[in-house]
Amino acid sequence: MRLIGHRGARGEAPENTLSGFRHLRQLGLRAVEFDIQVSADNELVVIHDPRLERTTSGHGPVRDRTADAMTALDACHKPFPSWPDSDGVPRLEDVLALLDDFEHLELEVKSQTPEEESVVIARLPELWQRFRLAGRARTTSFNPRYLQGMREAAPDIARGFLFEADFHGDALQVAQALGCSSLGPHQSRCQPALVQAAHDAGLIVSTWTVNDAGRARELDAMGVDGLITDIPSQALGWL
Repeated sequence: MRLIGHRGARGEAPENTLSGFRHLRQLGLRAVEFDIQVSADNELVVIHDPRLERTTSGHGPVRDRTADAMTALDACHKPFPSWPDSDGVPRLEDVLALLDDFEHLELEVKSQTPEEESVVIARLPELWQRFRLAGRARTTSFNPRYLQGMREAAPDIARGFLFEADFHGDALQVAQALGCSSLGPHQSRCQPALVQAAHDAGLIVSTWTVNDAGRARELDAMGVDGLITDIPSQALGWL
């Protein structure tokens, strides 16, 4: 089972920041999940929330700020006041350049409007090619409309369907209908039957967010392929 840092290592380092990703590398891990939003000038930036307040020194919607303006913010010291660096919200291309030696990347697209989805669909394929992501990355989302749009525009880009603990419906059927290569259930939804059915359908199972050693071992025994965790330094000793 592959250990994957969640937003870098959000329990140990500022999430979705360049220094947070460097922290993950220093642990010896080369697998990471992070989030993509769209800026006011239609750049792809790496931040989880649609607003800036929780993780940065800024205020208001991400969509109302340019990428340059967001790189000038402090995205480190709200969650980690003593963190030695002061990174801003990074552009996706800067993150991909930093992670050029990583073996596995999960790019979660948070866009919820057709306009934002179209920006990601238009811009991501060029970055995919430039940073040689084929075979070592996939784009994931809770949003089936985005996944279908990417399938139509760039079918060679690997895709994964994410679903919450309270998802109603047949997630495996949705993933297959969208031509996904992976299924991303909340860890509470992982049961042996689901993992086996996904594998039988040719899908990888990458679950989130696992911060408990006992649960990690249960998931490993089920045959889960990827485990996304906030605390990778601890997770390295679990399995």
